[in-house]
Amino acid sequence: MTIRPLLAGLCLLAFALAGCAAADGAAVAADTTSDDAVTLVIRFDANDDGLAELSAIMNGVSDAMASEPGFVSATVMRNIDDPNVFLLTEIWESKALHLEHFDRINDSGDWAMIKSLLVADPQMGYYRVE
Repeated sequence: MTIRPLLAGLCLLAFALAGCAAADGAAVAADTTSDDAVTLVIRFDANDDGLAELSAIMNGVSDAMASEPGFVSATVMRNIDDPNVFLLTEIWESKALHLEHFDRINDSGDWAMIKSLLVADPQMGYYRVE
């Protein structure tokens, strides 16, 4: 496994803003009007064949994303009852900066590679602290 697939993992976070389906099936709208920090929350359900590679990607997310403009931090959690399920939270300086990141990972093909490791498209959404 190379660093490029690790970046793909980071990219999958960014994909959320590219019009992926939210948990309720609605399209995620791109609100780029605010410069406020956002938290992106993404759930990944790995297929059995892709589990080892997705796990390695998740383990390298923070390091791989450190140089991305606007990236603040990431936390990866793994479901204790279903080890194929990961929850990734990323904090970005703005939604617009995350969208720029997503465009880069999508254009590189990294996002498609990550999606090939999953049983379904990730569930994701943007959040702000109230």
